[in-house]
Amino acid sequence: MKKFNILAGLFLGIGLSLFTACEDDNDSNPIVQQPDTFELNTPALSGNVYDLEKSSYIQLTYKQPDYGYTAAVTYYAQVSMTDKWNDATEETEATYVELNGNSSTCEFGVETSQIDRAIMQLGGYDEETVPKEAVKIYIRLRATLTSGYQCYSNSIALSVFPYYMPVVNAEPEIWYLVGDCIGDGTWGNDGPGNIGVSLIPMSIVDGYEYNATTGQGEIIFTGYFLAGKGFKLIKTPGSWDNQWGNSSAAGIDSPVKNDGGSSNLQVATSGYYSIKLNTATDVLTIEAVEAPDVYHIMMQGDFNGWTDVAMSPVNTVEGMNNHVWKYELDATSGDTTAKFKVGPGEGGSADGWGVNWGGTSFPYGIGSNGGANISIPAGRYNVIFNDINGFYYFYSLD
Repeated sequence: MKKFNILAGLFLGIGLSLFTACEDDNDSNPIVQQPDTFELNTPALSGNVYDLEKSSYIQLTYKQPDYGYTAAVTYYAQVSMTDKWNDATEETEATYVELNGNSSTCEFGVETSQIDRAIMQLGGYDEETVPKEAVKIYIRLRATLTSGYQCYSNSIALSVFPYYMPVVNAEPEIWYLVGDCIGDGTWGNDGPGNIGVSLIPMSIVDGYEYNATTGQGEIIFTGYFLAGKGFKLIKTPGSWDNQWGNSSAAGIDSPVKNDGGSSNLQVATSGYYSIKLNTATDVLTIEAVEAPDVYHIMMQGDFNGWTDVAMSPVNTVEGMNNHVWKYELDATSGDTTAKFKVGPGEGGSADGWGVNWGGTSFPYGIGSNGGANISIPAGRYNVIFNDINGFYYFYSLD
């Protein structure tokens, strides 16, 4: 396999950085191949000790694995304290942590807070046992294609000053739908203010165990889609950097991530479809499903004396069957509770309580019929609810 000569340096945080571009040095008739590895640059100042608390990121530079052509690659950074890279088993934990975030170019600014969090997790440190001296860590990259093929770089050693950071599980990585038949159909993507207007969040999977460090794993969205109406998935409201489209013409036959020339996702026949995305393995599938019941959704709770208040439909494009609802909840006067239910006369009961959703988690969760009242801390929230699977999300407006 062809080896690479990496010329760029690796520098810390806000200081000087030297970047390497993704070069295309392949022949005009490339041979498609699957490399075993690729080379990550050795730090230019390898004798330095990096203070993780006083810096923002470490800039990694490298060159694309030799696939024989310029491919659309996504890179993930991994940290080990032993230079061993064993996956978790039923009996043992993994010897490394894959950090949150990724890059689709040959430059990767890895957040130092993510590195420190990995050290806390791998070392099992608390406030008393966190090292007071520099420690040696190892970093490598995982490169993955949308086809699922992946390979790993060499590892590089760094000396760092860690600091104590409480280790809490990362929130699941949620992606959002945007497009002609999503929300108001305007493709608006200016930021979090578009959630529930032109952006719709995908849902967590009930009972799924997400990566504690990255929050990656399986997410899902089931809803009604109109034939001939395009849409895409994006990771961060207000940004188009991480997105899913279709690699050929508009359709759902060849989903692709972070291809700047990708077409829209688009169904050929109007109906209900389930979109499943694994954010850890970058696998996206879209398939037709049976039609669910159609309801009108209300909220009740201590915040309004347990009286019905109608949630507003999010999907307002003509011809859509809406199953996603929103409500702006003002709970600034103090902690409160809430539940979701169908409208009076729906769901087999006069008052609508025959079909209702509650839950024990906050700010997001999967509500169950007859579940507990949702406990809500004081504040203002943009509440999103999907009546197909009971997914709710309280987005803070404060």
